[in-house]
Amino acid sequence: MKPDKETSEGEPAPITGDVIGDTAYSERFVLKILLKLANLDTLKDEIQEKSFEDDLCTLWDMTAERDVVLFLQKHNMLNLLNFALPIIESPRIIEIFIGITGNMCCQKEVVNVLLKMDNFLNFLLENIKTDDSLVLIQLLRLINSSLFLIDHEAVCIWMELFKKIEYSSALYFILKNSSNKDLLVTALENINTICSYCNTEKCRAEFFTHFVTYDALESLTTAFTEITVNQKDKCEKDELERVLVISLQTILNLVGFDKSTDVFKDSKDNVSNMIGIVLKYYETKFVEQKEVDSDLIDVIDSTNTILNIMHLSELSDCEIYFEPSYRIWKALKSILQKDKNGVDNFEEEDKEELREFSNQLKSPLSTFMCVYLANCSEKDLLKALDEVGTDYEEILKLVKNKDKEIKDLVTKRAASYRTRLKENVDS
Repeated sequence: MKPDKETSEGEPAPITGDVIGDTAYSERFVLKILLKLANLDTLKDEIQEKSFEDDLCTLWDMTAERDVVLFLQKHNMLNLLNFALPIIESPRIIEIFIGITGNMCCQKEVVNVLLKMDNFLNFLLENIKTDDSLVLIQLLRLINSSLFLIDHEAVCIWMELFKKIEYSSALYFILKNSSNKDLLVTALENINTICSYCNTEKCRAEFFTHFVTYDALESLTTAFTEITVNQKDKCEKDELERVLVISLQTILNLVGFDKSTDVFKDSKDNVSNMIGIVLKYYETKFVEQKEVDSDLIDVIDSTNTILNIMHLSELSDCEIYFEPSYRIWKALKSILQKDKNGVDNFEEEDKEELREFSNQLKSPLSTFMCVYLANCSEKDLLKALDEVGTDYEEILKLVKNKDKEIKDLVTKRAASYRTRLKENVDS
């Protein structure tokens, strides 16, 4: 909705000199709203009017424009919202106000000002305890945008606020208990953003104490399962794949502490099942749908690290980890073999791109499989070795020298199996 066009008989288009910056939006329209926000005596009555709510929604849309945000900032919009929000009881108006603030926080100038408004920022973050999903979505967006733009020295301000209001407990409660798909996706984005920007050297101890808690991975994997299993049909492809990637990224951040293994000792099964879902998705996409996705390289690298830190291989059946990864490996091998005569069924991709993708992925994928072979049960080891057959030597060869310890352990474990296999063939 744009107020510069005649949406009703009584609202003319803006005249020359009435526009905001390089936009077609009306200064006069915005100033009328600001005057109403400034009059707290009449504001409660104003927000009862549907026309005022519509105007606020229009302003919310307008704040996607930088010039509009800077105009609002010039006229002290954050101060007006700071005074107005505490007297508002309508969840819809609260959602709109926080949404406007969140859009404004896409501009660094606004984030810098907001960080100096302790009471307002504290009031905003207290909304993490509401049960209104729409309000929560806008609050999480606001925090994500702000963290993306803050300077390193400002991270500790956010960490102090998070601790003060017990933010992690509220966030993990949402992840564990909500069934609202949009809220869960935004909450996963939020914890991933916090892990990416608040886990700094200066604030690492505070981050560990507040966010690396026993219920962190349980909450994350519960939300992950709700989205990727229970509500998979409601997800767009890009949205689903984003959830897969950021969930792994978040786990990678949370388990990267010396004491993480002890903290998350009861979450191994949940994480293992989650990784199985991720692998199965990318196996289907690459092997069956013939789609090349560079995210798969990062997925395998992240999963390798998580497996090593949490010692998950011994918990997982061959079907969950090894078989999907081996089918991807065989498809990669097939690409290189058929490259001489064409690109098989991957017509949409350039041959050189396919070759590069295969070369980048085969080594980490081989390492991933060998990490499993080095730590899985004897039963699963034999099953996996039966599966790979004559590809065993090539898989082992592709493991890089820095992972020689893994390679040696696999060689040792596989020796008796391969000796027995040879004897059976010879006889």
